[in-house]
Amino acid sequence: MEINLVEFRSINILVNQSKDIVIFPYAKSEKSVELADGTITDELYIPAYYPIELKYPYTRNELAEKIKCGIEHWDKHPCYDDEKEKQTYEEKYYGIKGFKNAVKGILYFSLGWDDIQGKYVSLSLPCKRGYAYLAITETELPDNATWIDFADAVIEFINMDLNELSSFKTFKNKLNL
Repeated sequence: MEINLVEFRSINILVNQSKDIVIFPYAKSEKSVELADGTITDELYIPAYYPIELKYPYTRNELAEKIKCGIEHWDKHPCYDDEKEKQTYEEKYYGIKGFKNAVKGILYFSLGWDDIQGKYVSLSLPCKRGYAYLAITETELPDNATWIDFADAVIEFINMDLNELSSFKTFKNKLNL
């Protein structure tokens, strides 16, 4: 797998308590956003509503193929517009009203690469308040990492005992578990 780190790519992965996986690729938004320094950027990428599902049990090869599929769908589908839809993509996918209810107990992964960080897989958990996820742990992968390496990192985090992580212990009372 040859990856050009000059271009960034990422996907979101949601994992429910039954270990079923859904992947959402990203797409470039047509909206502009003001950054903290006051500059305006039109380089905003947000999830597209193009769910790629994988039911448990699955193999690492099956997960690697779905991750590859998610990355290959980068910027190929319209962005999901929360304001227009009046619900988050998580609420729409799970068919549950209210972000807090839709993501209760969900593991949220951000996976991909960029020029600053290189290849990575990060695990976040939903917060009790607001529309937010709190980063719990992350792993950086070598530049020559394969789709299997990404899949292995996700599976390792899914099977991890979160109680062993100091960040989880610190923020547990803020999380929507």
